Amino acid sequence: METYQEFLDRINSFEEKEIKYGNKYFKGNPSISQKVDINNTFRKFFGDTIVFTLDNFIKEKLAEYVELLYQSAPECFCERLVADTFHVTLHDLSNSPILRDVAEELFENELKVIEMMSEVQKYKKIKMKSKYIFNMVDTSLVLGLYPVDDDEYRKLMDLYCIFDNVKKLNYPFTPHITLAYYNVNGFNLRAARILENTVNQLNNNELEIELNDNNLYYQKFKSMNNYIDIINLSSTL
Repeated sequence: METYQEFLDRINSFEEKEIKYGNKYFKGNPSISQKVDINNTFRKFFGDTIVFTLDNFIKEKLAEYVELLYQSAPECFCERLVADTFHVTLHDLSNSPILRDVAEELFENELKVIEMMSEVQKYKKIKMKSKYIFNMVDTSLVLGLYPVDDDEYRKLMDLYCIFDNVKKLNYPFTPHITLAYYNVNGFNLRAARILENTVNQLNNNELEIELNDNNLYYQKFKSMNNYIDIINLSSTL
């Protein structure tokens, strides 16, 4: 596991105040097409995940950010995410565009998550701050987050490691909130410049976000706009 300073150094290397899309047509990551069709509406995409849902006032503030993004550069994005889906992913689990390919794994994951519930409930609140809106591997715009100090970082990573026992991942944890997925067809340089200016303006803001165990859920999803609460992990079965 990274130390707190190693974590900060890593996210600081790509979560920068000024976003840049380069000087040519932005094509985006081909993986967007798994989640978004040619008409820029969300496809069926199935899976499960561990997330912190967000308080309403945070979702409302994020919805204001998204409104500004879509007003300034609508051609850069696909269908808008419903504000109620905004969340902080604690741990990715399984996903597939074809349900039958992942159905057995989803069933097994749920049973494993239930086994972990008693370990989760000793962690109550984790204090976070927003960093910057940044380009997540050319698929989406996300708001980066970080724990406010080493103690909060340890709590967050202890929780994360619990769910590594459900499914171990081969990439480091980067806390974030997804705000918008890109247009599956990409966008031109003019739109990119407008989007850069809007994001750079938004990056003058900072939010304080408290992750609360009452809002920690095992969820399943049918698309990136359709998440279903399965288990509140602060409850007692």
